[in-house]
Amino acid sequence: MNISFLLLKDFRNYRHLELRLEPGVSLFFGRNASGKTNLLEACYYLSSLTSVRAERDHDLCRWGAKAFAAGCRVDDDGSSKTIKVQVAVEPALRRKVTVDDVPVRRSELIRVLPAVYFSPDDLYMIKRSSASRRKFLDSLLGRIDPEYARRLSRYQDALARRNNVLKKIRSDPSWRRTLESLDGILVEAGSMVTARRLTAMGDLQREVSETYAFIAGRPCGVSYASSIGVGEVGGDLEDISRKFEESLQAKREEETARGITLSGPHRDDIVLTLGGKEVRYFGSQGEQRSAALALKLAEAKMLEGAFGRKPVLLLDDVLSELDEYRRKKVLSLCDYGHQILITATDPIEDLAPDVTEFRVQDGSVEPYEGGGMA
Repeated sequence: MNISFLLLKDFRNYRHLELRLEPGVSLFFGRNASGKTNLLEACYYLSSLTSVRAERDHDLCRWGAKAFAAGCRVDDDGSSKTIKVQVAVEPALRRKVTVDDVPVRRSELIRVLPAVYFSPDDLYMIKRSSASRRKFLDSLLGRIDPEYARRLSRYQDALARRNNVLKKIRSDPSWRRTLESLDGILVEAGSMVTARRLTAMGDLQREVSETYAFIAGRPCGVSYASSIGVGEVGGDLEDISRKFEESLQAKREEETARGITLSGPHRDDIVLTLGGKEVRYFGSQGEQRSAALALKLAEAKMLEGAFGRKPVLLLDDVLSELDEYRRKKVLSLCDYGHQILITATDPIEDLAPDVTEFRVQDGSVEPYEGGGMA
């Protein structure tokens, strides 16, 4: 599967762009702030209706414009589909999304165009707090299973209300009755979220271990650290619910004193290890980069398993962060059927002879045949 044509109108710094793409590896190079990342962002937006950098659709609209559009043609095994997204940001946000001119929901886009985005910022997924790793897993599961996203939203809503009640109890004990009713909602939604995560961990453990070995030559361990003590893959829902209830009861006084909920999927973590040591604390910079990349490539494999298509890999300024061995490993993924779109500040020389290169400058994208930078 590959994107064969990309159309942008008033998207970021592109007034109008029509770009033909080939299967395999395409490199977009140019100076900083020239619009390289915007191209990858557009492709990911067409897959998910979310931006990797902007919180609002308004921020995707070219300065001074009141609407933008993005579209692409996706070729897959002799057939093709056309995705179009038209967004008006003024006077109010309105979005029209179609596949072959038929209106579709957001969840249908990833079935047509699965895509995985990776940038150097994803290194923080390894180095920072557990929240970044939970966000990775939640995003992946939400795209595979829209029902998971709904359950997670229900849990987060109940969690916010429960934390608010915990703060009020300190001055008014009568709020304890409300807390008890919220506990039921929290346990029901949170147990389902935890169970789905644990079910996914079997695939994630295998894919991360194999992918890290492919990139770096040895396997990487992955485990789920649960705040309620259910760390086994594929945990039973009834058992999870029981342990969740017990944990809430055991920590009730401490939670009331602190005004926060201390148990549940919002406190869990994904732990990556090399030789039994956490990559987050003991891994070298190169090992942490490889672990982050392994997570994203494992994401690609899990999306492929869910939708039957090899995702497009969108790699934003990633090669400069890897040594030559790892760069060649990443680029070799096109041999396994992935289309790879990469950004860099300079052309790639003597690394992969079949890379199609484009120069990006001043809101334009032109094929590059070599001969040095202008």
